[in-house]
Amino acid sequence: MKKLILALLLSSFYLNVSSKTWTVLSSGTTFTPATVTINQGDSVKFTLDASHNAVEVSQTVWNANGNTSNNGFSVPFSGGTVTPSKLAIGTHYYVCTPHASFGMKGKIIVQAATGLAETILESNVSVYPNPVSDQLNVRLNLTESTMFEVKLYDIQGKLVHTLLPKTPVSGAFSQTFPISNELVPGVYFVRMTMGNNTTYRKVIHL
Repeated sequence: MKKLILALLLSSFYLNVSSKTWTVLSSGTTFTPATVTINQGDSVKFTLDASHNAVEVSQTVWNANGNTSNNGFSVPFSGGTVTPSKLAIGTHYYVCTPHASFGMKGKIIVQAATGLAETILESNVSVYPNPVSDQLNVRLNLTESTMFEVKLYDIQGKLVHTLLPKTPVSGAFSQTFPISNELVPGVYFVRMTMGNNTTYRKVIHL
């Protein structure tokens, strides 16, 4: 039962009553707008010409005008909608696969929309690198002592590993967590709880 509840949570924790759908168009070999800033729980609809798609890539690939997917969202040729479950808080980089070398790329910036406490937690936490291979780093800055917990879940909402059980932390906290070689490549969620506040980060395991 707990797994079912968590799976539903992970698939819908971005939803809120004021969610909306944003539209990105293709114009020649550009996306318009090239950068869109949305709230947690919003969707993005791509209306594209038949020769264009939109595939999420890492920032490194995006900077190099490459087209190697990071296993994030993928919009087919002619367009489609990216739902909130694919849009974790943070910056999502994407390109048109056949036209990436021409600089046809864009960004979706997702900001927290569930209250001040979560926004503060988001701004204080860093999770890197992403994509991740053999280790994951978590950095946190606190003004007062609190309980901090870090867990890793797969895309179905199954708990993979408790990286950090509830531990009192304060000030500048930084820790490196080894990632098991047995962990299959794919999309995972890092669930971080600080006191009564929880935030998630989507990471790609290579």
